[in-house]
Order: sequence, then structure tokens, then C-alpha cells
Amino acid sequence: MKRVGAVTNIFRHPVKAMKGEQLQTSLVDRFGLYGDRGYAFLDESRNGKYLSADIIPGLLGYSARLLGESGEDAYPEVRIQTPNGAEYGWEEALFADVARTANRQITPLMSTPQEGGKNWEDHILLVTDASLREIARLIGWESIDPRRFRANLVVALDEDRSFAEDEWIGKHLQINDVVLQVNKHCERCHYVNIDPDTLQMNPAVLKTCVKRHDNHFGVYASVVRPGQVTEGDVVFYV
Repeated sequence: MKRVGAVTNIFRHPVKAMKGEQLQTSLVDRFGLYGDRGYAFLDESRNGKYLSADIIPGLLGYSARLLGESGEDAYPEVRIQTPNGAEYGWEEALFADVARTANRQITPLMSTPQEGGKNWEDHILLVTDASLREIARLIGWESIDPRRFRANLVVALDEDRSFAEDEWIGKHLQINDVVLQVNKHCERCHYVNIDPDTLQMNPAVLKTCVKRHDNHFGVYASVVRPGQVTEGDVVFYV
């Protein structure tokens, strides 16, 4: 095995398209981080596609967390704080609040651990610190918030080389006892333009991803062997 870096941040998004939670450690099941996107909404105005923040940026004003670590038959209860500070479980009052924000008809969905969460692509999205610095440098910022990119794992590379993660595609990575198969690039959308705290839009982020790296940022991986990941875990080529 060859060491490539270490995990510096772990992010889980219990409700698809909403702000997630930063974890120090997480179970990885066969679908990715346990509970990631275990809850979601369908957008009935778009033929039942998933409700998404690139269409409704205000969704990122909602913050979701799970009230437990595991469960075999059902995901732990989710709690969502709304932009005005109210807090709900997965209940009708929340659904009405989200429908008002989205200004459209929605349908709530709740998955089980046997089904896995509602990921768009593969199970886990990884980005690297070197690539984040490169995008920030090109925009003219000192740094850029990794939460813009909705990654599950942020990896600090041993070699400070932007987009070194391109070389992971088609390879296996091992993190603690977890083994991942890296499958493809993540093609970006307007999500990355949204400041996760202020919700202000800045088109420079997506434009820079397009110009610098053909609108790709980060890589998708699927789970070969489940286990546990923790901040500080070393990342190896297998």
C-alpha cells in the first residue's frame, strides 16, 4: 500500500439538499456514510426529481442532524433546524415549512439502512485540500469552505498537488478498515456557488471549476468493504 494523505473532515448530510453535520467518526455501510441522505424530498413540479439546492438555494438554510449513531432497521431520528430557528423532526410541520420555502408541491421520503440513502451518484464523495486551495487561489480568496462541494470526506494530501485525486479513478483506497473503489469525477452544478452560511451566490466558484478542471471537482467512490472512518485516519492506495 502507498500512503496518499489523511482524512481531515467528515461530513454527513442526513437530508438531501440541506446543510449537514460534521462528524469526528462515522460508520461506513455498503451505501456510504451511515445515514447520509437517508431523508429526502421529491419535487413534484419537476416530474418527481429530488428537491435540490441548485434549484432552491434556500434549502441550505436548513440544518439536519441525526440523533443517534446506528440502527439496523431504521435510521435514527432526524432533527432539522429551519432558517428562522424552529426545530422539527420528520413531521408534517417540517414538510409544510419546506413546501413554503420551495414554493411547490413536495413529497417526503425516508429510506432504511437496507435501502441506503438517496445519493445521486456513487456512495461517497471525496475532495482534497490541495484542490480546494487551487480553486481558492484562482478566485483570489485565501480559502474556500469545503462544505460548498458537499463532500463526505476531505483528504489532506501528503504531496501538495492539486487534482492528484484524478489518479485515484479506477483504484482502491483504504481508510482504516474501509475499502473504496474510486469510480469517476464529480461534475459540478450551481450548488458550489452558494455560501453555506450566508446563502449568497458567487458564480466565480463554478466558473473556476469549469475553466480549471473541465467542471469537475472531487471524485465519487463506492464501498467495497464497510467499516469505520475517523478524522486523522490515513488514506492509502491499495
